[in-house]
Amino acid sequence: MTIISLPVPATPIVNGAACSLPALIDRARTRLAEARSSAEVLEARAAAMAAMHYAKLQKAANETQADCLLLIKRAEIRMADEIDAAQQRGEVATDATGGGRPSKTCPEFGQVSPATYDELGISSQRVAEWREMRDAGEAVVDEAIQAALDEGRAPTNADIQRAVKGGHFRSHFTGENEWYTPAPYVEAARACLGSIDLDPATAPAAQETIRAARFFTRDDDGLKQEWRGRVWLNPPYAQPDITRFIVKLLAEIAAGRATEAILLTHNYTDTAWFHAAAGQCAALCFTRGRIRFVGASGEIAAPTQGQAFFYFGPGIERFRASFASFGFIR
Repeated sequence: MTIISLPVPATPIVNGAACSLPALIDRARTRLAEARSSAEVLEARAAAMAAMHYAKLQKAANETQADCLLLIKRAEIRMADEIDAAQQRGEVATDATGGGRPSKTCPEFGQVSPATYDELGISSQRVAEWREMRDAGEAVVDEAIQAALDEGRAPTNADIQRAVKGGHFRSHFTGENEWYTPAPYVEAARACLGSIDLDPATAPAAQETIRAARFFTRDDDGLKQEWRGRVWLNPPYAQPDITRFIVKLLAEIAAGRATEAILLTHNYTDTAWFHAAAGQCAALCFTRGRIRFVGASGEIAAPTQGQAFFYFGPGIERFRASFASFGFIR
C-alpha cells in the first residue's frame, strides 16, 4: 500500500492548460471511479480538493461546491477501506505508532515491519475521522450536504462531522425516514414490467403508488424471504443495507425466482455494489437531473446526485420505451 500526499494547486491547470470548473469536477469523478490503489484514490481526492478550491475562488453555486465536497468525502471513505485492508495484510501497523507491531516475513529481505501512519504521511486522527464517516455511511454524508443546501448555503466539513457524530440534521435517505419514489417513475416501471409482483423493501404508505401484489416491510425483513416474479426495488440507501439488498436481488435473479426486476439507486458509480448491479443488468438509465423523493408527510427532498434505474430481464426495448424520457439509457 503506497500513500502519497498531494498538494492542492492554487490554479486549475491540467496538462499545462487552464481547466474549467466542470472539467475539474468531471476529472475528479473519473479518477475516483477508476482508482484501484490508495495512491490513485488520494490523487482523485486531491483533484476534488482542487475543484473545491477553485469553486470557492469563483464563488460557484452551492450545488457545485456540494458536488466537490461529496467527491472528497467519497475518496476519504475509500481510504478508510484501503487502510483497513492493508492492516489485515500486515502492510500497515494497527496503531499510529506501530508499538508492538508484529513483523512479517519477506522472502527477499527477511523480517519487515509494517509501516506506521507517520511513515505513510497521515495522522491517526485523520484515519479515525475517515473510519467514522465510513461507518456512519455515505447516506449520512449525503444528508449533511443536502441539509446545508436546504438552508441555502454551501455545505462544509463541519456539517459532515456533526452529522457523523450524531449532530442535528435532516435525516433524508438514511433509513430513519421513509422516502417514496414519485408516481411517474413507478408507472414507468409498471409499464415496462406489465405489473409489479413484489416490492421487497417498502412501507404500506408507499403501496398506494406501487400497488405490488406482495410486499415486505422492515418488520417482514425482505432479506430473509424469497423474491418471486417481477420485482421493483428501491432499497434502503444506508450501508450496509443497500449492499445486502442488491446482493439479494442478484442472487434471486440468478436462482430464477425473480424473472424481471427494476432497481432504483443513487448513481454511486464508485461503489462495488453499483458495479455488481451494472455488470449484471440488461440495461441502465441514468436520470437527467435528480429525482425529488416524497416523504411520509408529503415533504419533498432531492438528493445531492442523480439516480440510476437498472433493468434485469429480456424486455430491453420495453425498458427503453418506458424510461427514455427520464435520461440516458445504455
